[in-house]
Amino acid sequence: MIKRKDYLVDVSASHKYRNQSEEYQRLYHKWRTDKSNPFGYSFVHDTRLHTYVDGEGYLDETPAENERQALINCYRLTGFTLLLMIAVAVVRYIVLSLGFELKNGGRTFYSELHKAGTIKDTAAYAIMVLNLLEYIFPIIFLKAATRMPSKIAVPLKKSKVSTTNAVMMMLVLMAVGKLINSLSSELMAVGKIDLPYYDYINATSPSAIIICGLAQHVIVSILIEIIFRGYLLQIFRQFGDSFAVIITSLAGCFMLYDLSQMAYLLCVGIFTGMVTIRSGSIKNACMMRIIARGSNYLITFFSMQLGEFGGRVLQISFCLAIFVGSIIVYIKLNNRRSWSFETEDTGTSLNKGEKIRLLFLNPFFWIWVVSAFVVSLMMVKTL
Repeated sequence: MIKRKDYLVDVSASHKYRNQSEEYQRLYHKWRTDKSNPFGYSFVHDTRLHTYVDGEGYLDETPAENERQALINCYRLTGFTLLLMIAVAVVRYIVLSLGFELKNGGRTFYSELHKAGTIKDTAAYAIMVLNLLEYIFPIIFLKAATRMPSKIAVPLKKSKVSTTNAVMMMLVLMAVGKLINSLSSELMAVGKIDLPYYDYINATSPSAIIICGLAQHVIVSILIEIIFRGYLLQIFRQFGDSFAVIITSLAGCFMLYDLSQMAYLLCVGIFTGMVTIRSGSIKNACMMRIIARGSNYLITFFSMQLGEFGGRVLQISFCLAIFVGSIIVYIKLNNRRSWSFETEDTGTSLNKGEKIRLLFLNPFFWIWVVSAFVVSLMMVKTL
């Protein structure tokens, strides 16, 4: 006699997420299969059932339709989240322009790096608060919309990946990006186009500089990772790890509103995503971003004190030191053959082509892309 469970296969329960605890697996399965959750999907496959397709014969049922609808809902969720971030960025642009007479949303441009003046402490704190809100509001929205338990939305298990190695490789990306962006800014300057550097806050008082610096490069870094390597990456893991890494990296690369840095931010997103999957925790991703943003800030601060020539020497020296260190790290990792950033897409029925097609057919994707492009153009100015 065949028991009922022998011919029923729970597709979602059979999938195991790499480098995660049993508690994570249990909570994720419960969240994913909740019938009231539109962002997850479950499928109990009855091996006795077959569907007859003319010319193809009998075919087993698949969870493809369930996965397709859940993926569409997740695309909508991501679109709403990113549009919320853009809305706050636009408000920041308006408030700083009208309330504090700071053009271009308070951004520092490449042409101003070695002659940037100070701004009032009140303006600096306004930039800080608005920047924090740009990430806090989406986190609140994601938590309320998904009802995903914090233990899977923000995994914090003990990492198997060396933080030192991860940070070192992140600094390599930062150094490469810094050199490429400096070159692109020089080329753009020939065409009288000035590009935003980043949110460099140079306040009047030292206390404001320290407070705003900690907020910008520590708290904002953590909030960014909670959104992209926390909620969004974990939501998309049910559609495959490599797909989750790519889609969340694409989402993040637009959000600095600088077209010249999109490729760099895409690479950063992919790398931090792979480290998160490999380690099963967002701790390393947070530390990597904090160190990278903090180093960028400190290099900029000290280079501005040294003048244009001295500043360039400092930046080049820093980049060379990072590259030398990266060679040492690479040799070390190469000797550890167990090290791997491989991701997989097991446990999913849709192929990557179909997933990308659904993305391009989603109107929220195009609304977000156009909105991000418009905000990016708002941040560009002519010399």
